[in-house]
Amino acid sequence: MSVESARLANNLIHWQTLRDQAAEGELHVEPEIAQQCDSACESYLRDLSRMLEMTTNLSRPEAFGDLPSAQMLGAKFHRLAVGEEGSARFAIKQQIEIIKTMREFFQHYFASVEAADADTAATVEALSPPR
Repeated sequence: MSVESARLANNLIHWQTLRDQAAEGELHVEPEIAQQCDSACESYLRDLSRMLEMTTNLSRPEAFGDLPSAQMLGAKFHRLAVGEEGSARFAIKQQIEIIKTMREFFQHYFASVEAADADTAATVEALSPPR
């Protein structure tokens, strides 16, 4: 695993841990901050999705010509663009997974806040005198 892949994997684990802590009610995020972060994640996901689509155009091994050295160079650029670990496509996919996990964290918080608001509203209504 490359250093960059390990860094991205650690980042994903970090956000999965935060998401799980939020699910257990161990974290608190201010509503305005959570909304801003979720909006930023949504925008970044759109950008990453466009970048992922663009990786298919990053490499055209056949464009390097017929010489064996040209084909080797074309294959190298192809691996860097759309290959497995270490390629641009691989890194973008990992980043998308991280951002989706971040959104799960914020969206779980929104669900918790909405449930608490609904409970509070029901309690207030139950305590209110009849009309």
